[in-house]
Amino acid sequence: MTGTTTGTTVPRRQLGRHLRDLRNQARPTVRAAAKQLEWSEPKIWRIETGQTALRSLDVEAMCKVYGARAGLTQGLMGLAKETKGRGWWHAYGDVIPESFDLYIGLGEAASRFSWYEAELVPGLLQTPDYARALIRESGPERDDAEVERRVHVRSTRQVLLNRATAAPAVDVALNEAVLRRPVGGGKVMEAGSTSLLKQAARELRK
Repeated sequence: MTGTTTGTTVPRRQLGRHLRDLRNQARPTVRAAAKQLEWSEPKIWRIETGQTALRSLDVEAMCKVYGARAGLTQGLMGLAKETKGRGWWHAYGDVIPESFDLYIGLGEAASRFSWYEAELVPGLLQTPDYARALIRESGPERDDAEVERRVHVRSTRQVLLNRATAAPAVDVALNEAVLRRPVGGGKVMEAGSTSLLKQAARELRK
């Protein structure tokens, strides 16, 4: 699968799923929705299955028909713009391993993450300093610029955990050794533990 496909299909599928869920919640059939929007039924089907790009104005029209709240509508209109472009991560192709862009793209569309980790804090939950220490240790030959670009990719991915629109559920089980294994020193581990507790508190509030 090419990078271009990853950058477009994943947002399309994600947007299509959200719009299908909104329609199901509002209860109109595909036929009824198509009639209200003055579109064909196949067009609705193609949108909901992620087979076509969408204009933000089309998304706004669908959200209006389905009675979506304003904040959700704005979020989905923003996602619609991504259906025509490449994912943000393509700007970091020099520091992302081959095929990992697909993994990142699928993560953007995921509704739940589940991990068991026995050795290290999962990448999506690492603080910048923790990630920086691991990246330097695994590649001492890397210069500062490359290290920071790798840290930035990891940090940017974390935005999806607390996004305003359909943030994924997170289930994580860590071996106690993960919290006791010193990575980057005591201050780094203390900050990491605090970050994990904050994320756990956010999950409880969802």
